Order: sequence, then structure tokens, then C-alpha cells
Amino acid sequence: MNDSFNSYSDIEWVDQVHQLLMEIAKASLSDKPKLPENIAGRAIPLAKQAKKIREGVEIQSPQNFVEGNNFYWQLQESEWVEQVREILLDLSRLSLSDIPRLPTHIGQQALSLAKTAKKIKSTVASKSL
Repeated sequence: MNDSFNSYSDIEWVDQVHQLLMEIAKASLSDKPKLPENIAGRAIPLAKQAKKIREGVEIQSPQNFVEGNNFYWQLQESEWVEQVREILLDLSRLSLSDIPRLPTHIGQQALSLAKTAKKIKSTVASKSL
């Protein structure tokens, strides 16, 4: 398998995504919702990794995605990976605007995606025991 399809780094990616999305969700609940510091610097590398994960899923043969192995979540959650990539790119664009604001819908979307990240982490952790 190629380096862009490394299970260990992909799980680290899920963890980093979970942390960032939870931070966004919490920020959206404040009285004056605003984007966290350096969001573009954190979101862009995560969005690039999401793209690599999606590309990795597309080039792999189906037998690599056996239920129970560490790559199975990538196939099952490929739509989630794309949604994460899109929200990360949106957050980057928002942070680079003249007046960066956190839209109200982003918080709920971030929370929903963060819940899936937590589920993926739990599933992979239980399979590797």
C-alpha cells in the first residue's frame, strides 16, 4: 500500500479532525461566535489528507476493505471524509475573508461530523485490541 493510505496516520487524522470540529462546535455556542485562531493553518493540511484518503479508497482493490481491518472504515465512511474535507475548506475560506465570521450552521455540522469521528476512533480502537 502507498504512504497516503497509511492506517495509523489516517487514524491520527481522524483524531485531529475530531478535536478541530469539537473546537468549532464549542466556538459556535459562545455569545459571540468566532473562528478559532489559525484555523486555515490547521484546516488546510487536514483537508489535503482527506483528499489523499479518498484517493486511496478509489485506487484500492475491494479485497483490501475486509470488515474488521483498519482500512474498512475508510470505505464505509468515504462520504464522511468528503464532508469533512468540504467543511475544512469552508472554514479556511471563512478565516481568510476580510471579516471572518462563524456561520451558525457550521457549529451543528461540525458537531455532527465530530460524532462520526468519535465513532470511527472507537470502532478502530476496538478492532485493534
